[in-house]
Amino acid sequence: MDKWLSHNNVAKVIALIVSIILWAMVHLDSGTPVAPTPVVNTKVIPNVKIQIVGFDSDNYVLSGLETDKVRLEVRGKRTDITTNFSDYKVKLDLSDVGPGTSSQPLIHELPPGVSLVSMSPSIVKVSIEAKQTKDIAVNIVTKGQPAQGMQLGSPIVAGSGVVQVTLPESELAELARVQGIIDISGITDPVKGKTVKLVAYDKHGQEMRNAVIVPSSVEVDIPITKLYKSVPLEVREVGQLPDGLVVASVESDVKGVAIYGSKEVLEVISSYSVAVDLSQFKGTNQTRYTVDLTPPEGSEKIEPSSVTVTVKVEPPDQRQISGIPITLKQDNSNLAANIVDPAEKKMSLTVVGAKVVIDKLKPEDIKITADLSGLGPGMHMVPVVVALPLHLGLAESDQSRQISVELVEKAEPTVTEPEEEQDSNSANDSDAANPLPENAGGSGNNVGAEQKQ
Repeated sequence: MDKWLSHNNVAKVIALIVSIILWAMVHLDSGTPVAPTPVVNTKVIPNVKIQIVGFDSDNYVLSGLETDKVRLEVRGKRTDITTNFSDYKVKLDLSDVGPGTSSQPLIHELPPGVSLVSMSPSIVKVSIEAKQTKDIAVNIVTKGQPAQGMQLGSPIVAGSGVVQVTLPESELAELARVQGIIDISGITDPVKGKTVKLVAYDKHGQEMRNAVIVPSSVEVDIPITKLYKSVPLEVREVGQLPDGLVVASVESDVKGVAIYGSKEVLEVISSYSVAVDLSQFKGTNQTRYTVDLTPPEGSEKIEPSSVTVTVKVEPPDQRQISGIPITLKQDNSNLAANIVDPAEKKMSLTVVGAKVVIDKLKPEDIKITADLSGLGPGMHMVPVVVALPLHLGLAESDQSRQISVELVEKAEPTVTEPEEEQDSNSANDSDAANPLPENAGGSGNNVGAEQKQ
């Protein structure tokens, strides 16, 4: 036994056991628990969205941001780190930042018990631009086609038709139009108070997404009617008035009519005529006729459906009109024409008609034409054709008229090639000494003068 106790290793084991027993006795007696050593972890949180705070979006636009996400590395107890990832926030405070490009620090907010190890990036570059506002008229565009036979009117925008467009200063110069589109496919009735959303477009026709439009939409009316065409009304006179009376005027209460129908039918209509039978004259100096209008073949409707034509008559009067110019009609450019008789190259005619019409008549209102087509050189007696304004006639003695015209071949100038300077001068002297025949030159000048008159 003594030998076993004297062994060194055995003595060490006994000492260790005694030490443990003493430590246990001390701690059990005190009653104080021993706290476990805390375990600290680290964690990487990627793609944390940067929150913009304090930015004056009414007057500025954030035109550039280097990045909108950051990477966080944090440290803390496992229970604290994994609590709620929405509690990890990164903010960019722009409350005191004006227009221009600058680098700004990022601010982090972490859950309790969590500390930041690193944030990448911790500074970001931002670009801020001032906004500008411009007034611009709204443009409304229609899409599609109305129903067959319907005609679309111009869109009407409620209010002033002007909106305010706010854009970054650099983009405002590119603004071309503010436009709304309305679909009118197959409509048969007018559009009333249609709300149309507005979009801003640049000079290249691209939508400007940064544009703020106030108001963003407008109310639009679009009138629609049946397809029609306005054409002049022509009054034709048929029948004869009683002897001793002539027409002073024929007037309708409308100057034109509206014809409704398809595009193909309306394209071939240029006027609408009505006939007034003068043989129905009732014996007074003024008679009103009501004429019913019938839509042209293929059309749907005509407005108005009737017209009133007023015919005024009076006993005939007559007046001699002097100095009426004569117009010569030629088909041979190699002949020069000269009016021989009448020598003054003008005519006088006695015109019959209502006094109110004759009193307004001027010589140039009457057209006298002589046709020289097919005639050769020499003297010719040529009949004239007289064209008078409406409701006028010629006195019986003026029904047949002729003029005397001389046709002469035009002289062709001689063309020679100059040989020497001296010969050229001699030729000029010869020309001066031998002018063109008087008749050839005179005839051409006379025709020109007569045609001008």
